[in-house]
Parts: sequence; C-alpha cells; structure tokens
Amino acid sequence: MNELVNTLERLGVGAAMRSAILEAVNLRRAEARVSHRRPGDWVKGPGGLLVPDARSYANVDDDEVVWNQKTNVGIVQLHTQGYATSGILTNGFNYIALTNTAITPGAGDTTLSGEITSNGLGRAQGTVTLPTGSGTQTTVDHTFTCSTGAQAAQACALFTAASVGVMNHELTFTQRSLQVGDTLQITYTITLS
Repeated sequence: MNELVNTLERLGVGAAMRSAILEAVNLRRAEARVSHRRPGDWVKGPGGLLVPDARSYANVDDDEVVWNQKTNVGIVQLHTQGYATSGILTNGFNYIALTNTAITPGAGDTTLSGEITSNGLGRAQGTVTLPTGSGTQTTVDHTFTCSTGAQAAQACALFTAASVGVMNHELTFTQRSLQVGDTLQITYTITLS
C-alpha cells in the first residue's frame, strides 16, 4: 500500500485523486476509522462527581482511515475458522487492543508491543456487524473512554480473546493524546469476497 501511495505521489497525483484511486483498489485488507473526541462540558453525576456531558463531545482531530498488516498467525486462523473441521475457536477476531508504542506492523508479529492495560483503554470486545445476503464486509467497533489519567495511543490490533489470543489486522495511526473523559473510537471494516 505504501509503495502505491509513494508511486502516486512521484507521479504528481494530488491527494484527492490518490484517495479515489486507493479506494478503488481492493487489496482485501482491513481498514480502521480512528475518531478522537473530547467533552466540552462536565455535569454533576451520581454522588456529586463531575462527569462528561455526553451531548458536548466534539472531534479533537480529524477522523483518520488507516489500513492494516495481516499477521501470518492471523491468516492461518482465518482459514482455520472458515474451512477446518477441527481446531475451530468459539470466538473470532473481535477484541480491540491499543498501544502507544511506535510499532512497525509485521506479518510475523504475534503480540501487540506495549499493549495498554489501564486508564480505561485496555483490550475490549468490539461490537460486530456481520454481512448479510451478498455483503462482503464485517465491522468491529468499540469506543474507548480515557478514565483515570492522560494516555496516548498510536496503534491497535484485533485479537480472538480478552487476553493473549491470536492477533491479526495490526495497524498504526496518528498518535492521539487523550485526556480524562476523551473517547477514542476504533471501527475496523474487513472486506472479504
């Protein structure tokens, strides 16, 4: 993907045209939309504690769409789940994990280096929407809320379990610096046809 983007840039293709070309090229990879939002107001909640006013959230940064690196173990697991007669898991790739480590996703990766486990940003099971009829896309979506202290994040991956598990669809995005009350929504869209 990066080679295609670099080639288009060398050819002098503008950003809007590059985006259109890349959207038209179907590489059978997952993409993720990253949305960082912050509350503008706080209100008194139960016990008099201040909590973010849900109606006051606004984008901190522009939403970003990024593409993943499929891992070798993840590809094997996808084939196993789709076609095997044994060794099939009871859960798919639907746990989203975050890290603030500046990783370079690689096909041989099996863990997410520096995975975040605190501040409300620990691994969480996403909401899964499967395709129907002739559909070819599955989405896995979760909104993390920074709860106990400032925390940055710049990469994520999908796993088959709440801890350990098999990892696939590892990707990086522009680092987001979350403050208490901020949300970070990660929406994976996986296309298979």
